[in-house]
Parts: sequence; C-alpha cells; structure tokens
Amino acid sequence: MTEILVVDIGNSQAKFGLFEKKGDRVEPLRITSVSLHETQDTAARLKEWSRDLHPASCLVAGPNPPVVDHLQSGWPADLPDPRVIRQVTALPVRLCVDRPQAVGIDRALNALAVGRLFPGRCAVVADSGTATKVDLVSASGDFLGGTIFCGLRLSAHALHDYTARLPLIDVDSDGVQPELPGRSTEQAMRAGLYWGQVGAIREISDRLKSVCPEPPVLILTGGAMEQLRPHFPDAVCIDSLPLHGLAML
Repeated sequence: MTEILVVDIGNSQAKFGLFEKKGDRVEPLRITSVSLHETQDTAARLKEWSRDLHPASCLVAGPNPPVVDHLQSGWPADLPDPRVIRQVTALPVRLCVDRPQAVGIDRALNALAVGRLFPGRCAVVADSGTATKVDLVSASGDFLGGTIFCGLRLSAHALHDYTARLPLIDVDSDGVQPELPGRSTEQAMRAGLYWGQVGAIREISDRLKSVCPEPPVLILTGGAMEQLRPHFPDAVCIDSLPLHGLAML
C-alpha cells in the first residue's frame, strides 16, 4: 500500500492528510486540522500527528508562505523530505484568468482535484474558510475564476474590529441555525453572518451555473462545509479538497 502525506497551510488552519494511492486514484485515510491561532509550531504538531506513519512521499502547499517556510525548516526527520509547491503555475492546471500567477494555490488545487474526480463535468466549487471562494471549473478541468469574499469568522472579526460597540461572536456551529428576526444584537449578527453566507454562495453559484453549457456539479468544501450542507442538498461535500489535489500530484 502506497501512502502519501500532504499538508495544506491556510490562513487560519493547517490541514494534514494521509492518502492511499490506488491505481490512478487517491483515497483519504486520515485528515485533521490545526488552528494557527493556537499554535504556529506546525512542525511539532505534524510530528505528533504523523507518529507511526510511513508515507512514501510528502507534499506541502498553501497560501501562507511564512508558515510553509517554518514547517519546512522544522520538518520531522523521520518523514521523507517534502515536495513544497510554491508557485501556482507549477500545478498541472490551466488558469484561464487575467493573471494566472496571482491565483491562490488553494483555488488551483481545488480545480485540479475536481478535474480528476469529475472528468468531463463543469463544476462550481464553494470553499468556505477564512475567505470564501466560489469558483468555476470547466469540463476539461480548467480554472475559470470566480469570487472571493469574507468567510464567517473573518466577517465576525470585521464587525467587531471596525465598529465601536458590536461584540466579537463565536460563529462555530452548534448545529442550531440562527432564527430570524434576531432579537438581540448578538442574534442579529449571528443571523446576518450565517444567512448572508448562505445567500451569497447560492446567488453566486446560480450565476456561475448560468454560464455553463450544461448543469455543473456543485461542490462544498472548507471549514464551514457542515454548516452550509443543509442548504445545498444537491451538493457534493468533500472534506479538505485542496489536500485531495495535493495527493493527486
């Protein structure tokens, strides 16, 4: 059994994944995430997580170069040296946008994964993390661009940081959807953030679908995937889609 260890360093989370190679496919065996607000020592956390693992190869990427550099400098000695993907243009994905080199590597990895998982299908990928990206991938796996806006946690911080009296609220889901109308400041904020995120993704994905020659598959991924899942019953939910793209390399 050939195993591949992959690491995606985001803006607020580091995600570790172990995948098994089966022919021309990869399947996830273990995936976990580490909050970068709680620790910047991703190398120590990776060493702890990967104890007793014996991957044949390791890959690292992500839109957070300083943390990628820290991880590489402290890479666990008992793991194979990592292949670090630093340039988005190094990925085998056509970036059909004005400035290909400026595309976030996580968005390109999503397109790579979608092109392999759904060959011959157009796709709309909604990746809701620190930032929410809703992107369009062609039937041939080309990245066609999309939208970027604030995710739930970033929006909550913006409301708190740029106003005099609005509190900082916890947007992590407890499984209960916010009621409307909100009857307190906190309830109104929670409802606005949550339903605003749902509404934005729905409106943008519908508009992207309208430019596809055939109905695309809608894919949800990212930290808010489970919160969004009930409102997109036809979507395919894939945990940590950029990790899948990395493993496919």
